[in-house]
Amino acid sequence: MNTQILNYYEVLPEENTFVDIMADITHKCNMTCKNCYIPNRDVPDMDLEKFKDFMSRIAGRCMIRIVGAEPTMNPLCEEYIKAVFENGHRCILLTNGLRLSHKNYVSKLHNAGLRHIYLSLNGVDNDDWYESIDEMRCADKKIKALQNIRERKFILDTGTIIVPNVNEDAPGALLELFDRENINNALMRIKNVGQLGRFQTEADDNVKMDQLVKLCSEQMNISEDYINSFRNKKLYGIYEEKNSILFPLREGNKILNRGRWVKITNWDTDNEIGIPDPNSPRRGRITKDFMLAPTYEHIKLNEGGY
Repeated sequence: MNTQILNYYEVLPEENTFVDIMADITHKCNMTCKNCYIPNRDVPDMDLEKFKDFMSRIAGRCMIRIVGAEPTMNPLCEEYIKAVFENGHRCILLTNGLRLSHKNYVSKLHNAGLRHIYLSLNGVDNDDWYESIDEMRCADKKIKALQNIRERKFILDTGTIIVPNVNEDAPGALLELFDRENINNALMRIKNVGQLGRFQTEADDNVKMDQLVKLCSEQMNISEDYINSFRNKKLYGIYEEKNSILFPLREGNKILNRGRWVKITNWDTDNEIGIPDPNSPRRGRITKDFMLAPTYEHIKLNEGGY
């Protein structure tokens, strides 16, 4: 792999310029999803003491994304979360939610200071979809996790990967689930398949960005013109990301400033570099040697390994 093409580099935490930083605290998982950017399960868990030291040295206040494979498979998950807050950073846990179907585990996370969770809902509430994408019929556990997250009033992001000819009805199903479970505040992330690590859809067969917009428009009862009016706008008023569209859902003619938001993201790697969102100034990843590298570039260079 030509690192110059990828614009790959590493910096010390003191030289950090990223605001979103991924910390892969474990490569273990309790699922075998067909789409996984780190399918290698033989990598040891991230050293907690080195992580604490790293947190104390990062320049700037960052959003630390506690990820895995499945971060809750690390028995000390809450200790990593505590270390983030002890050093003045923000934190979000990205999880498949299986362990969060147990209230006592959700309480442990809450007691560690966590207030923001990203829950994977590729199958929404449909076991057939979960089996086709994540190789597990787990809808009941996902819904229970969603209920537990709501009851403890976490900030909620959900992630749904759209796979062609499988779950293309997911945006509408997600809204129906939220109505049924009284989830009134959430960021719904709708994505296509990213061709990194292990994946089930090649770029040529993927659901493309315009199709994602069309699916959301039809199923969420909003116009494509409305969604597209948010194209090329800076995310959160700061970041330029041509591969994402962030917008609030409407209630009649009223655009909500709070409540339900949608972020459509193109994870497709149909470009000359072969990664989603190349040269992102926002996303960094902690390397095996506790340096910082651009996220997707680092993942691509380490496919099949770290």
